[in-house]
Amino acid sequence: MGLINMKDCDLRRVSCVILVILVLCVGWVTAIRPTSALYDQTGIYTTIDATCIGTFIVDHDMEWHQSSSHGSNLLNKTLTDGETRAIFTYTEDTLGADGETRYTKDFTMDGSNVSQGRDNLDARHTVNFKTEESGALLWDEQATITVDGASSEGTDIGRCVFAGGTADGSAAFSGTVEAGSRMNVQEVAAVTQVNGRAISESSTVPVNLRYGFDAQGLGTTDDNTLAKGSAEVFMNTNFVTGDPATAEDCSTPTNVTTIINDRQRTMASGLFDLAQTHEYISTY
Repeated sequence: MGLINMKDCDLRRVSCVILVILVLCVGWVTAIRPTSALYDQTGIYTTIDATCIGTFIVDHDMEWHQSSSHGSNLLNKTLTDGETRAIFTYTEDTLGADGETRYTKDFTMDGSNVSQGRDNLDARHTVNFKTEESGALLWDEQATITVDGASSEGTDIGRCVFAGGTADGSAAFSGTVEAGSRMNVQEVAAVTQVNGRAISESSTVPVNLRYGFDAQGLGTTDDNTLAKGSAEVFMNTNFVTGDPATAEDCSTPTNVTTIINDRQRTMASGLFDLAQTHEYISTY
């Protein structure tokens, strides 16, 4: 029962296959800006490689707050002129009970300024599980990026294209994007990957969250390549842009010019093969 690799997950033509690729590019109406790293440019790194017959548990909760302003206090909810703040959250709850679990994890949260094509958050998993009894693998993974930006009268920050404001400056905005997956399975070979970016010294670097999920059975023939149980993959996006370009708190803009709400969910139950990719990306 070998671990599968995302690059090796060729799509097979079987009777119960769900393949969904969803790319959400809504940034062209929001121009969401990243925050930037100041004094504390630290990182968190985790690697796990485990095989367990019996009960296997992984419990991971992370919350990372970052402001672009030297004079900001994250304990104060009011933003300063032109300030942006980002919050990364990541959670994983894995329980393999009464079965055989093979599990690998590589996790990185890098708080330094990144350029386009690089990420602050990177989490990758391969999970194989099988039970001969009444056991199950319970899996729940979710990543969230929240970015708030106060409006500014300066000229060095990109404008939100649907915000009136002044001739220079930028409007306020507030947004959250989240993605993840859940499983309750008796047999599965699964790969997940999440990448996120919202910390950069350049306002032109887009905020980005990507989530990939691929689950199938442990077999090698067309008759037994389907996972057994249920799975769900989701992505939710909410953004608000405000006007005018004054140093207002972006979470409560006085005049809302753009509202984006998007909900996406795919569910499979029984015998299934499910591959799905979600992505949110903002643009300058």
